[in-house]
Amino acid sequence: MKPGLKRFIIHFCIIIGIVVVIIIFSLWCLTLFTRHGQALIVPDFTGMSVEQAKKTAKLNFLVIEVIDSLFLPNQSRGTVLRQIPHSGGSVKKNRRILLTINSVVPRKVNAPSLVGFSLRQAKAELISRNFHLGTLYYEDDFATNTVLEQMYKNSTLIPGSPIDSHSVIDLVLGVDPEHNIAYVPNVLGLSLENAKDLITDHYLNIGTVSYHNTVLTAIDSLSAVIVHQEPQASNSAIHFMGSVVNLTLSLVE
Repeated sequence: MKPGLKRFIIHFCIIIGIVVVIIIFSLWCLTLFTRHGQALIVPDFTGMSVEQAKKTAKLNFLVIEVIDSLFLPNQSRGTVLRQIPHSGGSVKKNRRILLTINSVVPRKVNAPSLVGFSLRQAKAELISRNFHLGTLYYEDDFATNTVLEQMYKNSTLIPGSPIDSHSVIDLVLGVDPEHNIAYVPNVLGLSLENAKDLITDHYLNIGTVSYHNTVLTAIDSLSAVIVHQEPQASNSAIHFMGSVVNLTLSLVE
């Protein structure tokens, strides 16, 4: 073989080798930085503070973004209520996880004036102002189911007073002593909010609320439904107005 041709072949092989090495190195870098073919499992951020969620996201090569806030008084303030994508899903590195958190500071709203309203009117007014109906107390009065007094934290609530939005307002209602009996509705299969609405429509109160061990997170509690009620639904009026209905909830597959 001529010396010139031999040198050409050697140089050509060296160039080919360098190109192959560069291609292999480039593919390795691409795989390293994109985690091609590898999926990350989304952790459960619900119940965490925003700072805890940020740390957890960083450890899992994810990015969180708070996109909305609600205020649920029965949940810890400043914690994650829901997330998209949901926990357990598969995503790629640096995927954004969108969070809804429970507000730290609720908005102040002026208390309504409900005295003289019927129970149905009072409920509608509370909902329109982002309040929740609490306990119904009944006192003897000829104006059955008419609001006699509105209460907040066991004290008389003066109309116009600034209180936290989503606060619970109790009502003192009149009731004719000769017509103070109600029947219990069937709330099985309903969410807690829908059950509360139906029970108060029948002049009764929510008693204890318990959850099966299937309910583990705040999101679970929002998705749970009534699986047991005590007393059971009745077809006749046999319970005094203001009596309580105890509820058990569970996640039903």
